Amino acid sequence: MELRWKSYALLTKQELYAVMHLRQQVFVLEQNCPFIDADLNDELSDHLLGYQGSELIAYARLGEPGSLYPGPSIGRIVTSKKVRGMGFGKIITQAAIDFSSKKYPNQDITISAQYRLINFYQDLMFKAEGDVYLEDDIEHIKMTIAPPKRMSIFSFLPLSIANTVLIIGILLAITIIGSKFIKKIDLDQLNWIAKIDDRAISKGKYESYLDSVAQSRKSGLIASDAENILERMIDEELLIQRAVDLGMLENDSELRSIIIQKMISSIIAETKNVRFSQQDLQTFFVENKDFFAPSPKLHLLKLSFPGVNAAQADKARQMILAGDLVSAKQLAETDVIQLPNTLLPATKIREYIGPLLTQEALKLNDGEISQIIASENQLHLLIVVKKSRESAGSFEEMYEEIESEFIRQKGEEMLDEYLLDLRNWYDVVKANDL
Repeated sequence: MELRWKSYALLTKQELYAVMHLRQQVFVLEQNCPFIDADLNDELSDHLLGYQGSELIAYARLGEPGSLYPGPSIGRIVTSKKVRGMGFGKIITQAAIDFSSKKYPNQDITISAQYRLINFYQDLMFKAEGDVYLEDDIEHIKMTIAPPKRMSIFSFLPLSIANTVLIIGILLAITIIGSKFIKKIDLDQLNWIAKIDDRAISKGKYESYLDSVAQSRKSGLIASDAENILERMIDEELLIQRAVDLGMLENDSELRSIIIQKMISSIIAETKNVRFSQQDLQTFFVENKDFFAPSPKLHLLKLSFPGVNAAQADKARQMILAGDLVSAKQLAETDVIQLPNTLLPATKIREYIGPLLTQEALKLNDGEISQIIASENQLHLLIVVKKSRESAGSFEEMYEEIESEFIRQKGEEMLDEYLLDLRNWYDVVKANDL
């Protein structure tokens, strides 16, 4: 089984569809339990997909702290019927535990386990808490686990030739994102335990690693830990430095994509801390009512002419302006597929005349005729017979959509501000400006 971790934002449509299909096949159909599987927590989760070839056979999600429980939570653990009983359930659950211990160190993991599977989870060291309760008419019990703490990202990713570039990419991204975007002296760099060229490994970071290992073991540190941990940190720094020296950051498109996406995600993630009132949303709604209003419907006519016959198209346009639509139609080519003689939404009009002409049509008002539009070796005239606009719903009816768009735009503003700060921080020179 091949395991793939994906954030919600990076799930493809095909992957998300496969996930929902597998979850509904098992939780809804097999268990005969109608419930809302799409519970709005997928967006707050990382998703673990287990594949055999191209088929999704196992899945689990890791919810971020605060989404369902104070700490991280594992849920929707599922395997397809044809592989059940072959151990894939334990593999994917343990992988989720390990991932959580890296992403959310020192935090207990909670699950809402089906009570009939209590032994399965106890074998994985989960402990039951509280009484049995009904969830979607199925007995459940809350269970938690305190995963062992890890000292290095190398224990999380296998070190092989095939994935060395990906490891370096993630390490570089973590290094970049973890640094503060503030001009100040890094005091840790003055109090170092080792150096690779001019880059120091701080004593503070080293002691943090030691402390993490000490807490993860009942017996505490052993004599060899101090040297082994330092050597491992040096190895990590050497790989990062070598990646930079080899030009991977400049030349490897996959690596650059990883870093850029992680940077953007880290900036936009700050929208979680954005505070706003209902009045803020109401003001935003009033100022952007056109955005939330449904697209208008159009009763549209289209006249098309050969691309080399601009004079004929212009003559037809003058006829229409003079009120002689019949003569103008006689000059135009006969369309194989004609627009229906009725009001249509933009999505339907696009099927008849394509996105470019639809975009131009939406700019027109009742009774208005377009300028001559060139498209695909033809010239076109658009005439709006009628345009019907619908107003947006009420604030209450559209509250969730308004809130989502408000937060999305705040994220874009934060990204723009961050990029502006970067331009002020670094010297950006364009050759044309010299």
